[in-house]
Amino acid sequence: MDGEQELTEFEDSPPPHFKSWKIIYMLVLGNLALMVALFYIFTKVFNE
Repeated sequence: MDGEQELTEFEDSPPPHFKSWKIIYMLVLGNLALMVALFYIFTKVFNE
């Protein structure tokens, strides 16, 4: 019983330094999209 209660408390806890997990996921996906775009631009510029 104790393990289930601890697991539920952990799942419901907010992430460190942010208000929700959704914000962290959006930052990670935004960072990925930015990196892909930058690598694409660098490839086009320096491939000539």
